[in-house]
Amino acid sequence: MKLARCVAFGFTCLISSTIYPQEGDSEGFKNRDFLLLEDEQVKYWLTGAIEALYHVAAAKSEEKGQCVFDWYYTDTPQKNGIILGSIEKYPNSTPSAVLLALTELECGTYRK
Repeated sequence: MKLARCVAFGFTCLISSTIYPQEGDSEGFKNRDFLLLEDEQVKYWLTGAIEALYHVAAAKSEEKGQCVFDWYYTDTPQKNGIILGSIEKYPNSTPSAVLLALTELECGTYRK
C-alpha cells in the first residue's frame, strides 16, 4: 500500500507541476495566487500537498502521519472549506504554511 501511495504522490506532483508551474518571482507562490487557480488545479495542489505533509509527519511517527491523512480524507469537502477559508483570510501567506498550521493544530508539530 505504501508503494501505491508513493506512486500516486509522484504522479500528483507531476500533474500539479504541469498544470501550474511555479513562476520565478521574488515573492513566491502566495495565497492570493492560489485563489486564482481553477478548481481542478486546487484539487491537485491540495492532494499533493497533503500527501507531502503525510510523508513529513510519518517520518516523525507513523501515528502522526496517519493523523494527517485521516484529518484530510475524513470529510474532505469540509476540510477544503476550512483550508480555503484560511487561505482567503491570509492572502500574503503561503498555501503550504496554511496547511502546515492546520494539520499541526490537529496532529501536533512536525519538528523533532
